[in-house]
Amino acid sequence: MSPMVDHYQRLGVAPSASTEEIRVAYRALAAKFHPDRAMSRTPAELDLAERRMREINESWAVLHDPASRRRYDDARVRERQAASREAAGAPPRPQPGTRRPRPDDDDLVDVAAPGRIPAGVFRHLPWILLVVVFAAIFVVTAYAAKDDPAPKAPAVAADGSCIDVYPGPSTTIVGCDGPHELVVVQRVASGEPCPAGTEVRRFGVDDLVDCVKPD
Repeated sequence: MSPMVDHYQRLGVAPSASTEEIRVAYRALAAKFHPDRAMSRTPAELDLAERRMREINESWAVLHDPASRRRYDDARVRERQAASREAAGAPPRPQPGTRRPRPDDDDLVDVAAPGRIPAGVFRHLPWILLVVVFAAIFVVTAYAAKDDPAPKAPAVAADGSCIDVYPGPSTTIVGCDGPHELVVVQRVASGEPCPAGTEVRRFGVDDLVDCVKPD
């Protein structure tokens, strides 16, 4: 079994770190590796920065949400316990749902008498009901998400657009009503000077550059 990714090690924080400490570490790494801040690097360095940025975003996505972080921490504990048992030569713990063999279990298949329901159906009925319930929840959730799509951030930067380093190299444009770090003051042709008090960035795929300032 492949070892689990250590998201805490990726972000350089301890497993006991608070959400705010994790946020600070994430933003510091994002500022260092974000491809938009590496325009003068070689192609190999840019590729490394993009890969590190994807890893940083993946770890932030797991650790910034309390429920997701709790599931990850539980999985880390189980992995360490399994490694300890393996090192000590102990037999592996049965996985949830694994049926222990009965003394009289001779691998024979239950055969129903004419007009009677097989006994195996009653034995597996709780699992069948559980699968049906999960399927119903999935269908209801899918229809609810379809009827209420989440708002999307603008796809192209423009004067007045708000920028943040999250969610990564795929797009840095976010809605101005949410958390953001920069505001696009003006878009100018490449080579033209930006207004005083702004710095040059490039968020689009056209020939224009973005003059931004902290917000």
